[in-house]
Amino acid sequence: MAVKKTAKKAAKKAAVKRAPASPALTRLRKENAELKHKLEKVSLERNFLERAMSDLNFHNNAHDGVVYTNAENQITYANPYFLTMMGEDSNNKLLNKPFPEYMWNNETEVTRLFSDIRDNGFVRERELSLYNKHGVPVFAMCSAVASKDDEGNVIGTEIMFCNITGKRKFQAELMEQTALFDALLQSTPDPILLLSAELSLTRANQAAMDYFGLTADEAMTLQQVLQRKQLEAAEIERVAGLFNSAQAFDLEITLGDQHFDWHTAPLQSQHGGWVCVLHNITVRKLTQEVLQHHATHDALTQIPNRSFFIDHVRRANLLAENDSYGYAVLFIDLDDLKVFNDTFGHMAGDELLYNFARRVEASIRPGDVVARLGGDEFAVFLDGVTEAEDAMQVSARVREAVLRPFQLSNPAQEVNITASIGIALSGQEPDAEALLRAADRAMYEVKQQGGNNVRLFGQNR
Repeated sequence: MAVKKTAKKAAKKAAVKRAPASPALTRLRKENAELKHKLEKVSLERNFLERAMSDLNFHNNAHDGVVYTNAENQITYANPYFLTMMGEDSNNKLLNKPFPEYMWNNETEVTRLFSDIRDNGFVRERELSLYNKHGVPVFAMCSAVASKDDEGNVIGTEIMFCNITGKRKFQAELMEQTALFDALLQSTPDPILLLSAELSLTRANQAAMDYFGLTADEAMTLQQVLQRKQLEAAEIERVAGLFNSAQAFDLEITLGDQHFDWHTAPLQSQHGGWVCVLHNITVRKLTQEVLQHHATHDALTQIPNRSFFIDHVRRANLLAENDSYGYAVLFIDLDDLKVFNDTFGHMAGDELLYNFARRVEASIRPGDVVARLGGDEFAVFLDGVTEAEDAMQVSARVREAVLRPFQLSNPAQEVNITASIGIALSGQEPDAEALLRAADRAMYEVKQQGGNNVRLFGQNR
């Protein structure tokens, strides 16, 4: 006991005599403590990252978006499904950055999310309305958990985004389907018919009831509905036969004086049935006819133009491959139209061309075609002509019609003109353009001899 007391006294005396620590040593001890604290923090973050990386394979194949963030809420990992949700093709634009601004409806959502994670340590099944890179809405059920160090500081988060876009859309569509369908059914100007699988009328919108003269309680079949528009029995049978395939189909149909695009699709219901939408295209059809007429007819004379004539001759050329069929082409050029225009003016010249076209139309047979090729050049297609004599006879009638005086309105006087006519018979050239050129050459030979005559291509002088 005496020895131990002596040792304690000696230690106390040594401590009293020990010199105080230097400032440098104190600083080193403080820095060492700070480094140790940082090392512990790095170790925790490293453990967190290692745990995250161990789940990488699972997350890469998950069908939910998975994101890891660091303490600054920057993305350190995003799985492929999250990239797909956001419309990104790689994670290069996301890593080590905050969540993209386009993702959130507003900044409040992201602030509140991370605030709740920090305060509660987790967020469970919070529904969020997001947007992907292309501005497409994405609905997600979000769950998150925070990773904290020993002092309770958040050093990262793991967030899972369960994509419920499809589910939300389905729910919304299911809730609104009946009301929306009824609103569309009644508001559309197109007649809509709902049919049973047996083609009995089960419902019609107001447009269909007005057009077909239906009443709400009237039991009818599709055939009876169509009969109200005087559709022929054969056409009604054809339309009814299209329902046998159980597939959607479209057809163009004329009911009375109206034209419709008829769209039909099977109803996806337990009892089956059909929905038929009749889109009125009467105005479009009439417009197409007018545009087609403008595209194929001369604006001044209202007779077919060059493209129409060439196409007509081409079709005839195919028929002419049969030895029993033939045709002829007349190429007509007014003589001295330039002199006429210089004398009477271009308005009088236009009036002359218009009246000339009427004269030629009146002098040819039904089935023949007269066209204006341009300027003062005209052409006539003679259907079923195989002999040069027949073509010469028609040409003579045309020439006689031209030689009669024309009455002008401005100036009000009679004028006389002549025309040069060339004739080519089918088989003289291989195609329509060549045959027209042949008739043109024959006409030119008439011009060289003074005009006002008719010449057959290949005819000896």
